[in-house]
Amino acid sequence: MHLEVIFQISTCVPPAVSWLVGKRSPMAKSKNHTAHNQSAKAHKHGIRKPKRQRHTSQKGRDPKFLRNQRYARKGNNKKVE
Repeated sequence: MHLEVIFQISTCVPPAVSWLVGKRSPMAKSKNHTAHNQSAKAHKHGIRKPKRQRHTSQKGRDPKFLRNQRYARKGNNKKVE
């Protein structure tokens, strides 16, 4: 009768929890994360700032402003004789 009860319990367990049936760990895990040596590795070759782009993107800017900016640039590039 004892085996029948165990069989019934194991067949009623959903598949997501089936790996737990009959398994027990001796102790709970204590260490989940550590940052040991990570800062040393990062500083080994130096922490650098990311390179900034010279010009930011004009995408999505006001079209009226962009048009005027284009004409202003053309005016700056003209030769004066």
